[in-house]
Amino acid sequence: MNTEFTAQVRKAVKRECKARVLENWSRCIGIRVLYTVPFVLLAVIQYLALFGRAFSMIVQGYTDEYRIGLAIMQGMNTVWVVLFLALLIGGPLQYGIMQFYIRLRRGEKPSVSTLLAPFFSLHSLWTGIKMGCCLAFRAMLWMIGPTVIYTLAVMSAALRAAVSGRLLSEETLILSGLIYGIVLVLIEIKLLTYHAGWVVLHDQGEGSVWDASGNASRVFSGQYGKLLVFQLSFFGWHILRAGIWGLSLGIAAAGLNILPFGTGMAVFVLALVAALCLDIVLGSFVTAYVNTSFVGMYEYLAAPVGAPRFPPEDSEL
Repeated sequence: MNTEFTAQVRKAVKRECKARVLENWSRCIGIRVLYTVPFVLLAVIQYLALFGRAFSMIVQGYTDEYRIGLAIMQGMNTVWVVLFLALLIGGPLQYGIMQFYIRLRRGEKPSVSTLLAPFFSLHSLWTGIKMGCCLAFRAMLWMIGPTVIYTLAVMSAALRAAVSGRLLSEETLILSGLIYGIVLVLIEIKLLTYHAGWVVLHDQGEGSVWDASGNASRVFSGQYGKLLVFQLSFFGWHILRAGIWGLSLGIAAAGLNILPFGTGMAVFVLALVAALCLDIVLGSFVTAYVNTSFVGMYEYLAAPVGAPRFPPEDSEL
């Protein structure tokens, strides 16, 4: 395997992937929107199940807070159903969209329908479900230890402070939270390596999802620092997306507070719609750019020593 993923190689991988995403930007927008629709529908179903009955009671003039609260509690029973449906469709959808990005990275022109391909094959559907569960289980295994340790450490510090008649200091909370946050970032980098298992499944078409994710993760052994730098190299794009939302929300808030009600409400709605549209366009590009580049990094590291490499160049955007 190649082990020297230098800054020049990273720039070459990103440059090539960005060019391919730009050539297929409309496809990236289409598949991202199609990927989001089922989860939006599930969120709407969950919201209606939780608050629909309570809202209807309020509209009808009910003022009994107990009955309204009981209606919301009854809606909580649907949470597990929605989570199960999200898990059921999330894996195959992720399998489909990763196949799209893998093919895009390799110079093909996949159609938006690639997203739904796993649903037309029982084998692919089951593989997507298993892989989704596998990644969720691996995430739980990595997260549970540090979370338990952090919780016990904070509780222990709070108990010692209470025994001595003091409150837990803000410095202790901030320091412990900072350490816990750093650990979570490192864990996220490790968990990201398992997602390269989608590439293994795409190429092999069958096999154990546990082995696929594990073997893919081993390709990144000794490369975690470079993977972290790789992810940070996209930070500017995420800041740009956040800036668009921040500017739009600022304009929306200013419209409500400064302009007359009717005009202000119009500005508020238009600003939010504009932010949503811009985020769909830019977010589709950034998501495709990041994922195709990640596939490129994995393929470079997984390639046999002596295989053709990306030409080194100094420019990067």
